[in-house]
Amino acid sequence: MTRFCLLFLIALMCAPVAFAQSRDDYSFYEFYVGYAYVRANNNANHFDKSGTATFNGARVNLASERTDYNGFTAEFNQNVTRNVGIVTSFTGTFDNTGYVDTVTGRTFNAKVQRYDLMIGPRYNWRTRRVTPFAHALFGLTHMRANFEDRLSPRRKADTAFAMAFGGGLDIHASEHIDIRPIMIDYLPTFFNGKRQDNIRAGAGIKIK
Repeated sequence: MTRFCLLFLIALMCAPVAFAQSRDDYSFYEFYVGYAYVRANNNANHFDKSGTATFNGARVNLASERTDYNGFTAEFNQNVTRNVGIVTSFTGTFDNTGYVDTVTGRTFNAKVQRYDLMIGPRYNWRTRRVTPFAHALFGLTHMRANFEDRLSPRRKADTAFAMAFGGGLDIHASEHIDIRPIMIDYLPTFFNGKRQDNIRAGAGIKIK
């Protein structure tokens, strides 16, 4: 599955070269950077090896919970037509959180990192003052946890297929700058063969 996703990402990144057209009132290339907030599952089933990990010889079963992550999103968008573009998106979010052991009630503190790399089509409704948009992105989510206490076996990282369905609004501030006050995505991930329903939101600046 991971190899298939990587090949799919490469194919989509090459697609705009074949379909690019002459520009009228839009930019061929757009760059975006901004703040990102993710409300997502903590992937406890992976880090405790589905309840079979141990700490000091005792079994550990970490509670599966949703938690808050904060970080950034960076995008590169190559417009194929006036309304359609191909977006490559990278998001990094982070959290210092506690994983609760349902067996003993002990909390295992960890520094958690989430990285999302996705690509897909975006449709833009362009007007003189604003550009609402919607997109469907596909790729991978990588999640890593560094625990203060050593669990055995140590399973610190996991990668899974992910998607993002959503959109946002760009406000035209100048010829080369847009302000993006809001972008919201439904972000399903598929760690451990199960779907996790996550939400991502953000805001930032787009350079044209």
